[in-house]
Amino acid sequence: MSSHGTNDSHSRRTQEERNGDEIIDDNEAQVDLLRGTEKYHHESDSEKNKNKWGVAYYKGNDYAGPQDDDINPNESLVQEVSSTAVLTPLDDDLVGEEDERDNWSGRLDFLMYLLGYSVGLGNVWRFPYLAYSNGGGAFVFPFILMLFLLGIPLMFLELAFGQFAALGPAAIFDRFCPLFTGLGYGMIAISGMVALYYTVIIGWCILYLFISFTAVLPWEDCHPDWATQYCYSYSAADACSAVNGSIYFNQTCYNATSAIEGGIHHLLNTTHAERHAPAQDYFEVEILGLSSGIEVIGNVRWKVILCLAAAWTLTFLALGKGVKSTGKVVYFTALFPYLVLCILFFRGVTLPGAMDGVLYYITPRFEKLTDAKVWSDAAAQIFFALSPAWGGLITLSSYNKFHNNCLKDSLIVSFGNICTSLFAGFVIFCIIGYLAKELDMPIDKVVDEGAVNKVDIWND
Repeated sequence: MSSHGTNDSHSRRTQEERNGDEIIDDNEAQVDLLRGTEKYHHESDSEKNKNKWGVAYYKGNDYAGPQDDDINPNESLVQEVSSTAVLTPLDDDLVGEEDERDNWSGRLDFLMYLLGYSVGLGNVWRFPYLAYSNGGGAFVFPFILMLFLLGIPLMFLELAFGQFAALGPAAIFDRFCPLFTGLGYGMIAISGMVALYYTVIIGWCILYLFISFTAVLPWEDCHPDWATQYCYSYSAADACSAVNGSIYFNQTCYNATSAIEGGIHHLLNTTHAERHAPAQDYFEVEILGLSSGIEVIGNVRWKVILCLAAAWTLTFLALGKGVKSTGKVVYFTALFPYLVLCILFFRGVTLPGAMDGVLYYITPRFEKLTDAKVWSDAAAQIFFALSPAWGGLITLSSYNKFHNNCLKDSLIVSFGNICTSLFAGFVIFCIIGYLAKELDMPIDKVVDEGAVNKVDIWND
């Protein structure tokens, strides 16, 4: 009896130890699943502690999950685990660390920043040129179609991806699939290279801002210090033509007698005269100091360097405190371009020839739609307009709250972006129509490679 009772007692202890080990293993499995999640959302002190300390709280206290024997604890656990557990680390050394990631102060801050990030030179400069060279109003149809096929789906995908994981491009692909880690670093490299040249453009804008505080703009006329032989001043030409028989040629006003003796009429009618606007010569010679080739370094442009330093300083000040400081600056950086566009629009429509440019813009040439290049340009413009696959959308959305409606955000920004592009087209084509009238040439010959460049004119 004693031996049999001893065996039964040993068997019961062994069974209890086995059950205890199973309970411990089950608790450890529960802790692993809960690691890195945000299970608790109540406002009591105990719940706040659970939010604050995460896994360390669970390891230091018994798990107080469902106790009903009829409920499968694994099912209830799966229901309570946050979906962010999929992309969170499971290393024991992270247990107990407090993960504090800033969030946008409000949804409007995020929308403003997203709008400012998406709207840029791609809307104001590149879209009007593509419409100019790809059928005018006919280009709008493939552009809108590509917006629905590529732009909105890709934008929503990246916003949802970054918001779901609350991680930047470098970390999110490593957690999602280590094989794709290079994609995140590639996005960072692209954004870095874009930031380098984009900040230079901002430096030029700052320099022109200071130069503009003068009674007479320096690029209104051809100045001997920077004007080339092809510089053509419209104001000087108008003043010269006001004198009977006088002709303006190569920055010189010739009277009727000198024009006949020098054969100026013959030169104007038979010579391929190349003309530069004073603004172009001022930018290329006075501001940039362009050299004859890449092998000639040229001199240091101290004005440009100082303005570039100012641009980088403003960038660091805006980003110094993360989204808390950026969310305030973005109200100016996102809305100010629209103010400038409105000013340029009302100024442009008052210029002579502006209506000709607008009619060229809104008149569709449907025969262009048979060209595959038009469709490829429309698809490429979507990537310039909404900026997907650059990593910026993932980064910005990673600071959102988990349950933010990113689909609604993507729709708002996408339609706001396309409306900005269409409105910028009216602004640019008003100016193109004015230039065509000033140069006395067809509208489709004014612009070359996306910018108002040197113009070759045959004079009648």
